[in-house]
Amino acid sequence: MDPFTALSVAAGAVGNAKQLIAAGRDATTALAKFAGAVSDINYAAEKAKNPSVWKSLTGSAEAEAIEMFAAQKKMQQMKKDVEQIIMYTHGPKGLEEYKNTLRAVRAQRKKTAYRQAEIKEAILVWTVGTLATLAGLAGLGVVLYWIGKTQGKW
Repeated sequence: MDPFTALSVAAGAVGNAKQLIAAGRDATTALAKFAGAVSDINYAAEKAKNPSVWKSLTGSAEAEAIEMFAAQKKMQQMKKDVEQIIMYTHGPKGLEEYKNTLRAVRAQRKKTAYRQAEIKEAILVWTVGTLATLAGLAGLGVVLYWIGKTQGKW
């Protein structure tokens, strides 16, 4: 998930949680969406620290790093808001349970969703690299054939 989508999900979840808690209802689903968005942004920030070769070549690594910095700052503010809401409604023990839940969600996503994304990216990179290599070899073969034909060797 890209950082902007994750930020919009997080903002919606925080707003929804505030409304639900103000109405005296359970905000578990909204907080779960927020936890997922936090995990997505943290993962994207981790990936921005070590950009892929493709992003380094296209020059988008710097822009992505700046976007990630802005997204993390916005997320930190939303995280503080959520922690204040949880502290107000559930006390210090509830806040600690929430933080433990965040850790568990982050670990689970790293095992499944992020690993799948990494595998898809690796397949794409290897496919493009293989096709580029084959195209280069075919071009070299055509050039060598053309040189041989002009010299009368073929």
